[in-house]
Amino acid sequence: MAQVNQRAWKVPGQRARRKAWGEVPLSSNADSVLARRWTPDATGYVFGSRNWNAFRSAWEAALATARPESFRFHDLRHTFASWLVQRGRTLKEVQEALGHQTITMTMRYSHLAPDHLRAAVAVLDGVLSSSESEPTKVSAQESAQEPVAVDGVSAN
Repeated sequence: MAQVNQRAWKVPGQRARRKAWGEVPLSSNADSVLARRWTPDATGYVFGSRNWNAFRSAWEAALATARPESFRFHDLRHTFASWLVQRGRTLKEVQEALGHQTITMTMRYSHLAPDHLRAAVAVLDGVLSSSESEPTKVSAQESAQEPVAVDGVSAN
């Protein structure tokens, strides 16, 4: 049986793919959701049963209502990893949060959208600019469309 205590979810080794108990840290939002589900007569199960089918029917009903396009429960792990990376957490932190033994597996989980990669590179804007020069207003893609004259080289 898993235990929730002090903003961490303690998972038995066989469920955490380890020999000993594993600990999964919880965000304050996740902790609040679990706290609201707790009752004085709680048996220790967040969703009332250790039977996956009891949870699965609620999950399938939520999917039927939301109607996402080709979505699996496991996709939530990928979302979790990507959100952590997009908010500046290191791959090592994500690896530990997911319980991966290798960073290679973590990298498979933490895909980023191209916009986030552009934002990552944008931190370099201004690194080489001096106070005397203005940054260029033309992108490389735009300038690639314009012919460039180079001494001794024919344009044709």
